[in-house]
Amino acid sequence: MRLSKKTLIIIGVFFISSIILLKISLDSVYRLPILMYHSIDYTTDKKNKMMISPEVFAKQMRYLHDHGYNVIPLEKALSYIRDRKKPPAKTVAITIDDGYDDNYVYAYPILKEYHISTTIFIITDLVNKEGFMNWKQIKEMSESGIIDIESHTKSHLWLTGLNDDDLKDQLQGSKKILEEKLGKEIKYVCYPMGGFDERVKQAAREAGYRAGFATKPRRMFTMYDVYEIKRVRISPTADNPLVFAIKISGYHSFIRAFQSEHKDRPYLLWKRKRSS
Repeated sequence: MRLSKKTLIIIGVFFISSIILLKISLDSVYRLPILMYHSIDYTTDKKNKMMISPEVFAKQMRYLHDHGYNVIPLEKALSYIRDRKKPPAKTVAITIDDGYDDNYVYAYPILKEYHISTTIFIITDLVNKEGFMNWKQIKEMSESGIIDIESHTKSHLWLTGLNDDDLKDQLQGSKKILEEKLGKEIKYVCYPMGGFDERVKQAAREAGYRAGFATKPRRMFTMYDVYEIKRVRISPTADNPLVFAIKISGYHSFIRAFQSEHKDRPYLLWKRKRSS
């Protein structure tokens, strides 16, 4: 059966409209993927979600390099976020939390090999302590041209539970120490364990930070707030190439928020029913 010219036009218009609507929908939930690593080391504890092996890390950095990904520093990432502009395809940023010594021993040589920009958030009270980097290592990386050192507070405490004076000390103290040791402005803070609220964000502003970084997204559709920037945690499951591809796609945050919202929905409905 041959379709009429009018029918073909209607089908064509419908198809093109569907593609446009799909693109608009995808653009609305896209978030520039800012990857979050912690420890790059060897472990026999398979339940440790904060550690990946140097081999896996090298494989992931090689993937980004070989597949033409544009790994940008946080400064550039923030410019896209502030301007609410979608970056070019295959754009990611990389962060590492806590300042473990394996960041210097294992991650740093790999990052240098592929010349990949990375930000490492440092807990200043733990510098020179066992298992963490020393100031000489941190300063060397800071001066390398590829590693940006920023704040992870002084003691890695749950910020929302602190009084105002202690909160100020954790934020301002870490910033001051890092600036004195490294001779550079410290612009960003990473909230320990992703804990923050409006009071913490305001304290970060008053401390002079230009942005604050958290962990998983809390809402599916959220306007960007530079003091609660969400990141994508890279855990051992990302050893799977498909999982890693999803995490760097720009849509992983939406998927996680969607899962969380629907996971909590039965409880919320039950709570609402109980209170009515």
